[in-house]
Amino acid sequence: MAFVNAQQARILYGSQAISSVVRSVQPTASRDMLEVTTLADTGKAFVPGLVEWQVSVDGVFDNATGAGTVLDQMTSPLTSTTTVATSIAPTGFTAGNAVWLVPAKTVTYEVGAQVGNAVEYSLALGAGSAPGIGISLIDLAAVTATANGASQDNAAASTNGFLAQLHITAVSGTTPNLTAVVQQSTNNSTWTTLGSFTAATVIGSEVITGTGTVNRYLRISWTVTGTTPSFTAQVSIVRF
Repeated sequence: MAFVNAQQARILYGSQAISSVVRSVQPTASRDMLEVTTLADTGKAFVPGLVEWQVSVDGVFDNATGAGTVLDQMTSPLTSTTTVATSIAPTGFTAGNAVWLVPAKTVTYEVGAQVGNAVEYSLALGAGSAPGIGISLIDLAAVTATANGASQDNAAASTNGFLAQLHITAVSGTTPNLTAVVQQSTNNSTWTTLGSFTAATVIGSEVITGTGTVNRYLRISWTVTGTTPSFTAQVSIVRF
């Protein structure tokens, strides 16, 4: 049996790669069980109800790298209805690796301090829409030219749609522009568009969804324009 070293885990929250200020991350899924026991039953009976996803994050407060960026990203959803693309990779974001995709809303954010310790924070996230466990289509790395990512074989097609998340953590160049498209194929040769992200010029994140059939093979395709453009970006997808 092969075990996973937690040091490999990485987390993207919106436009921020926050692994360097996170000590632990714990996604939790639970389902309500609704009691339907009647007088005719000889024991308690239940039917499945709604599924709830939560993510708990604990880390250390870094004022130098956090002020105006990471901290704003964590706290701003508390006062809005913003859903933030959150991707958690137990073994990193190398293409093909498993990823938890949780379009999340901040539930609580707490900061505490004790003498002799670094200032610590905790962040609780609730799913803003249906999450799932999928795969990375491209590692978090600099994208500088138009290209296609490696094909990912999912063994078979699915029929209940998809959810994909894009994170862009850094942008440079003159008038940089990036259009990311998730493509699908039945034969790993002929590709069609499954879903498209909004053309990006600055850091940010986006969640897209779709219904219906998702073909066996998937990949990400980039179109990059501008003068010396560079986008540090990552995309993952889950099929339902």
